Amino acid sequence: MKPVLVRVLSLGVLAGLIWSSPTAAACRRGREPIQIIKGGGGGGEFLTDADIRRATAKLKRELARTTAVNQPMDCEHDCRGMTRLMVAAEQGYEDIVRTLLEAKANPDLRMPRHSASWPPHGWSARCFARAERKAGAELLLTQAGASGDADCLAEADFLVAVRKQDVKRALLLGRRAKGTLQHKVLQEALDEARRQESLAMIRAVDAAGFNPPEVVRVELLVAEGVDVSMPPGSRIAITALTPSRKAARERDEKAVLALAKAGEPPMLAMLVKQGMTSVVLRLLDAGAHPDATQYAGNTPLIEAASSRNLQLVDALLEAGADVNRPGEAEVTPLLAALRGGQPVELALVERLLKAKADINKAGQSRTPLMEAASRCLPRAVALLLRHGARWDASPDGGAVLYEEAVVSQVLCPERESLRVLRALREGGVPLRHSEERRLDWLRLRARESQVLGPELYAAGLSRPERERPGSQSPPGAVR
Repeated sequence: MKPVLVRVLSLGVLAGLIWSSPTAAACRRGREPIQIIKGGGGGGEFLTDADIRRATAKLKRELARTTAVNQPMDCEHDCRGMTRLMVAAEQGYEDIVRTLLEAKANPDLRMPRHSASWPPHGWSARCFARAERKAGAELLLTQAGASGDADCLAEADFLVAVRKQDVKRALLLGRRAKGTLQHKVLQEALDEARRQESLAMIRAVDAAGFNPPEVVRVELLVAEGVDVSMPPGSRIAITALTPSRKAARERDEKAVLALAKAGEPPMLAMLVKQGMTSVVLRLLDAGAHPDATQYAGNTPLIEAASSRNLQLVDALLEAGADVNRPGEAEVTPLLAALRGGQPVELALVERLLKAKADINKAGQSRTPLMEAASRCLPRAVALLLRHGARWDASPDGGAVLYEEAVVSQVLCPERESLRVLRALREGGVPLRHSEERRLDWLRLRARESQVLGPELYAAGLSRPERERPGSQSPPGAVR
């Protein structure tokens, strides 16, 4: 979840409402408005009834000059795609709901489908109000003729029961609506049950039909001897939180070391992920296994590579860590060193290669060279090619690497993309494909870009004598 939730109830420089909390999920639970922006100025005061009245008055003036009352909000985080009426109803601001309805805001509009984790698709303003128990706002919407909300009201009622920690009602509603509750709602309910650390509520969410593509592993701190098993076929696997894992989660160094001394296996990968470097070093010196993992998770070396912790990478390798052992989603330490939001450290990549990391070992069909090309890393591309990375690991040969460079997974200025293309060309990667038509999109990109075009042609891209009709972008490409 994102750390800040910003919801602007405005058109242009209208009055806006801002909520701030540690997590977006917490915002969905608490919804405590703490600021009001006036005129788009960015300042703020604590929200009072007078503030709301002024905001409502300003909103009325602005709505009198526009008909765009039903447009989705242009915002990030958890209000993407919501209308102003949906947001106002969810927050329970009845004066603003009334104002928007008077301006012909449509209470029957539904959230469109989207890929984000929230809000749920198909929800109306009334369902957002129901989920947050804003009875006054919901009444206004009902009086305005809101209709056709049965499905999303069932989902909202289920969420309310979970949030109120009413296990009996959550079980009743979940079983009644099983098979109709969408995954976004069930995932939110499971997240809430985990925050509550409630085994009974997790089982209620499971009974409601929670069915993700992969098994979700949940750790709970429960009394010794409590049965945490789930029914056959469940996609939730619960594990009792051990004292060692609890100590690691709470970053309690003394407890971690004391438990290890008493013979409790240390959660080494978790300790690495938590940044407890000194503790990990002491445990390795005491003989902790460098490849110790929990379940099918990442190895300590993968976590160290992900966090760019060269000190721990060195220590783990010296202790005998397997440099090619994969973790979650087939990620290897080398792939982990090239992925993630932190800047890539070439010294770390070189250290792994020196330790005989398999330079061509793919994770879910993506090789380290593909990752470097697609993440705007020209120096890493050159390094991998010098160490023998195969450009023909993919059936599409070198062409796919040039496509990865041109349509990168991260924001990459053209000048940096040019450096990646040049590293590929100078590293001996040919730009060719057995099916010439598959290169049409790169030809189009070469014609469009005065920066990238010459380098693509220098790499071997042929210049067409005429336009080829029906050119298509490669899968996933964004022009």
